[in-house]
Amino acid sequence: MTADKNTGPEFSELSLFEVSPALSSFLPEDFCTSNHIALLDDPSEDNTQSVRVGVLDTKDQGLLDEVQEMIGKTIEPVQLNAYEIYKALSHIYKIKIDSENRTVLLLSSSSDIDFAKDRKPNLILQDILSIALKRRASDIHIENYDEDVDLRFRIDGTLHQVTTSLSPSNIQRVIACLKIICELDHLERKKSQDGRFSAAYDDQGVSRKVDFRASIIPGNHGQEAVIRVLDPQRFILDINELGMPPNILNSYKRLINYPNGLILTTGPTSSGKTSTLYATVQSLVDRDLKIMTAEDPVEYEMEKVNQKSIDEFMNFSDYIRSFLRQNPDTILVGEIRDAETAEIVIKASTTGHLVLSSLHTRSAIGTVSRLRNLGIPDDYISDNLLGAIGQRLVRKICDECKEEQTQTDEMLSLFYAKKQSEKHYDGMGCESCSGTGYKGLVGIYELFFPNEEISTAIGNGTSVAELKNMAKEQGFVPLVENALDKVHEGITSLEEISRRIGPKFPHAK
Repeated sequence: MTADKNTGPEFSELSLFEVSPALSSFLPEDFCTSNHIALLDDPSEDNTQSVRVGVLDTKDQGLLDEVQEMIGKTIEPVQLNAYEIYKALSHIYKIKIDSENRTVLLLSSSSDIDFAKDRKPNLILQDILSIALKRRASDIHIENYDEDVDLRFRIDGTLHQVTTSLSPSNIQRVIACLKIICELDHLERKKSQDGRFSAAYDDQGVSRKVDFRASIIPGNHGQEAVIRVLDPQRFILDINELGMPPNILNSYKRLINYPNGLILTTGPTSSGKTSTLYATVQSLVDRDLKIMTAEDPVEYEMEKVNQKSIDEFMNFSDYIRSFLRQNPDTILVGEIRDAETAEIVIKASTTGHLVLSSLHTRSAIGTVSRLRNLGIPDDYISDNLLGAIGQRLVRKICDECKEEQTQTDEMLSLFYAKKQSEKHYDGMGCESCSGTGYKGLVGIYELFFPNEEISTAIGNGTSVAELKNMAKEQGFVPLVENALDKVHEGITSLEEISRRIGPKFPHAK
């Protein structure tokens, strides 16, 4: 049974019980609201052998044992949905609880880790979110094992273990709380569910709104969750602040001034493609253009941009077809995933629109082979591809503990054909970087924009390997070369480049 978030269900199990303020003296209000539990019988009645209690999860034995100890009588759990529980609590405690304030998360940079067994699930959740924001995490991973819970934060692209006393039983209550906040079906435990929510974060007296995106899946030992942190403070919406080298930035700015054609950002997951696309769109907003986007989902809302999230009713292709009837100037497509989307994207760029999108490829020049694999004819690629920008995000050496270090001959051989005199640095680890030696991320870029000669070669079916050689002759600088520039500037390390991008000479001895 599901409930409309405003009016509730037409029929409710709650109507079978008589709840009243007389029940308020048996269980504390904050205990009931935080654990999503409502007393349905009066424990003081002599003829009552067992007391019925409304809960979200009748199999949460830890919670039931706790209630039984507090009441002193046998508990009979009754499964209710979130609306029914909150409706009962509003009668018992004479409080107003609606869909807007059922679960209030108070996030603060002053929060400390307190995951005690008896701590309320909503407080555990807000502590997890607060600590994640404090540590600049982009993702929160909650995984269940037989007798343990694994909590990890992804910080600067790397997972970091968080030591906790969380158990599989109380983390399930936290996930139930998360599902309620996201307005998901808390009774569904066999299918994955996705949702999102927002919370205010107090950062040393300054409050800001932070969005979160949650993905919950069933596991062998209970539900598991990944929460993406969408902190506006970490969104770079200025194209000049992305970290592109000046030559690439200037060329890229010229490309996005074209009235029509296709521009692609490329790279693996979490390489900064969305940030590049958003910063590009933001740079076009003040030019009196109509800009429409199809995303999965919208991660950051921009003013004067018509943004749409794809769903089960409208996919990327459906939205692009609709956009073409809306007379836009610029179209952003979150990702080209299949042949259908690739075809309609090419059509849009052919019919007078500037189209921005992303592809999962290893390199900027690799966009040619990827589009070919998706069934786009060579002449369509050569006529419409304005350029492709390849990118990665690498960790920056912490400025607080950076020291010059001597590299091993083995590491040097992976990046240099002969001995060189450049200085190299590493982070030694300090309190500022939590002992990792790195703090923050920096973008590494390469830009492929075919001139007339290369466009003709693409149209003639020339291999990507030959196209790469031609591009180098025209001044194309590969990703690894731009990465080495950052190494020589003391911004990142050879070890980090090897891990995130790969060596320049992988077969060196």
